[in-house]
Amino acid sequence: MSEAVLYRDQLQTPELIYWGVCVSMIACFVVTLAFAALDGRTIDGSVSIWAKPLKFELSLAIHAATLALVMTVLSPSLRASTVMTLLAVAFLAACLVEMAYIIGQAARVEHSHYNVSTPFHRFMWSVMAFAAIVIIGTAGALGVAAMVGAQGSLAPAVKWAIVVGLIGGTVLTLYTAFTIGGRMSPYVGALPDGNDARMAFTGWSLAGGDLRVSHFLATHMIQVLPLVGLAVALFAPGRLGVAVVMVFAVMWAGLTLSEYSRALGGAPSPLALSFKAT
Repeated sequence: MSEAVLYRDQLQTPELIYWGVCVSMIACFVVTLAFAALDGRTIDGSVSIWAKPLKFELSLAIHAATLALVMTVLSPSLRASTVMTLLAVAFLAACLVEMAYIIGQAARVEHSHYNVSTPFHRFMWSVMAFAAIVIIGTAGALGVAAMVGAQGSLAPAVKWAIVVGLIGGTVLTLYTAFTIGGRMSPYVGALPDGNDARMAFTGWSLAGGDLRVSHFLATHMIQVLPLVGLAVALFAPGRLGVAVVMVFAVMWAGLTLSEYSRALGGAPSPLALSFKAT
């Protein structure tokens, strides 16, 4: 059996790490759901203390699964390389630090984000920011890897959807995240007061601007665009498929930046308002 077949038939260390993070986050999500059902404590008046851990656990599970799947389209030598392994290990460490602090702060009924009330909290805020850069930056790095080292048999629409989705999503995520971090709040204008002023689960403000909407769109460009590429490749091979992917990428980025601009103007997101209407 050739070396290429061996690589294809077995998971490499980076993939095992990403799948391990995914499964662990799903398990944490289930446990946290049980805590949320049994523990009625709230923060900011009406928000369950377990809401933030739940959102991050689900998001990281999806993110890690995406990275694991992207690894499988890389060349066998790149999949098994030391660089890819070190990148996955850094991702794992960042996830452990991020989630340990978020869950720990939730249990203490304290904010994990924007909390600089003591020297310890200021230090952890900086650590969390660095960990977040590693977590999202891993996607950008895999996007670059797919651009230079994807398998030759990969459909062009899929390849470029992965490249643009991961790199573009990373850039937009960091852009929106640095704005939120610099402001020390995702809210612009009127603050949400009570559950009626928030979208269910996401907690997005229905009263004023909320930069988390654009941040959400930016981050999930990493998953959405590759899925679009897979669908497009079924009916539009070659350059036509790539063109369709690029048009969709521009539209998604435009929506993200539109939501970003709207939030900075203090207006609630139409997306959040439409969910409330339904």
